[in-house]
Amino acid sequence: MNKTHLLSVLLSLFLVACSKQPLPFESYDAAQQSIKSLNTALKPVGAADVSIEQVLPFSSAYLSLRHQMYQRLQTMTLSNAQTQQLNYLIIAERFPERFFSWPAQVNVLDNLLSAKMQSTNSKQVIEWLKFTQDQLDSALQSNLRLNKIELSLLQGYLQTALLKHANANGLKAQIVEFHDYLAQYKPRGSIGLRGLANGSEWYQSKLNYFSGVVKSPLQWVDTINQHLQMNSHTAPNLSYNEHHRTSFISQYLSKAPKVKGIDWQTDYMLLPAMAKKSHLSPEDKMLMLALMETDVGVHYHAWTLSQAKVNLVKRLAISQRDAQYLVEDSVLYPGQAFSFAGQLLTL
Repeated sequence: MNKTHLLSVLLSLFLVACSKQPLPFESYDAAQQSIKSLNTALKPVGAADVSIEQVLPFSSAYLSLRHQMYQRLQTMTLSNAQTQQLNYLIIAERFPERFFSWPAQVNVLDNLLSAKMQSTNSKQVIEWLKFTQDQLDSALQSNLRLNKIELSLLQGYLQTALLKHANANGLKAQIVEFHDYLAQYKPRGSIGLRGLANGSEWYQSKLNYFSGVVKSPLQWVDTINQHLQMNSHTAPNLSYNEHHRTSFISQYLSKAPKVKGIDWQTDYMLLPAMAKKSHLSPEDKMLMLALMETDVGVHYHAWTLSQAKVNLVKRLAISQRDAQYLVEDSVLYPGQAFSFAGQLLTL
């Protein structure tokens, strides 16, 4: 066999291997379970301890496995709502989430350390903390920084860990190092996504998915303002968890009939599909309109924390504490309030 022919054969085999489609999951439930398992440290399931015998969040292995799972889902027959969420998650792979391997709404360190401590596990946690610090350093080169809310949350998690694990020598030293690193860290000026490189595009993708409609933030502002003028300013009866492990919108919809999803940030639910079937009281209609207004204000108009809080207090006659929580929630879970856009806004 001459050299040219051999190269042709090898190239053909390579192309066949590359074109081979990944095998689909046996069912959507099986796919969801695999993704839940991958995300155990981000979203522990039930009361079971977190196992760190797994791929750690946002490592190269994690990103590769998650991408493979998305590819397998693409080969399956999905509902329209499931397809929309999958496409949204695939688009999100292009954006800078991977640089922030510790999502600030979740105490990942506490989740990892809730597993039975062993020397090997402790080493894995130490490596993950080093990896997270390195990722933040790499992000700076691309003009990507935590905002002050995210920074404050991470610092709080580390302080709590130091108190709980004061005697774990190697681990404590790494926690102290990371804590000192964050003490010198300068957060970005804007708390919204627009303060990130490619943040505006990332935010637009979230608006498109949760609302189900392609509109610019400015178009949404006009529509929201028209509806705000038609609704009375009545204080809602707010109920929420003090932490941010689950978004306010996911909590609000938790009693509605579940529609299964694959995104840990939506508590593995399809929020737009569930919101469409939810009945809102006049007070809650005003609440969701105000949250959508705040969401665009924070992530597009670069409102400060104080500006966003003042707006919510004015719109809803709520306490400063409630306003603080809701603004933080909008910062940590951009766009989710727009799950109610189809029900509340004339599109």
